[in-house]
Amino acid sequence: MTQEQGETEEGRKSPRRFSRRRRANIDGDTQYVRVSMSEFERAQLKVLEERTGRSPSEILVSAALYAENSESLAERRAMAVEFIAARRYLAALSNNVNQLARHANATDEFPEAARTVLTRVRAVADRINTMLDSMVR
Repeated sequence: MTQEQGETEEGRKSPRRFSRRRRANIDGDTQYVRVSMSEFERAQLKVLEERTGRSPSEILVSAALYAENSESLAERRAMAVEFIAARRYLAALSNNVNQLARHANATDEFPEAARTVLTRVRAVADRINTMLDSMVR
């Protein structure tokens, strides 16, 4: 372990000033790589850490390993979160549509609220289509 990793010259562990998150599920021996970056790049990395809740090493490794896809692991996770949110919203809307259909069949009237719900369903479908289009590019 080097001084950079939290050990003093005498071999004792030094108290860490900042808490560090470890990358989960590293198979095999851990290898350390030192990376130089500008203050601006480090600030951007810190913002990404806060936004994603991931460690700097996990962000950098995933960016390096998935660079040929032009899509980082973080971007794909963010996209998955959006898809899950859209699916949940669509499921809630479909329940409303079913209730409105039941009401319309029972009373032979089409409630005004149905128009609002159908507009929302179309908006969610458009959002999903836009997300899918962005994945293809």
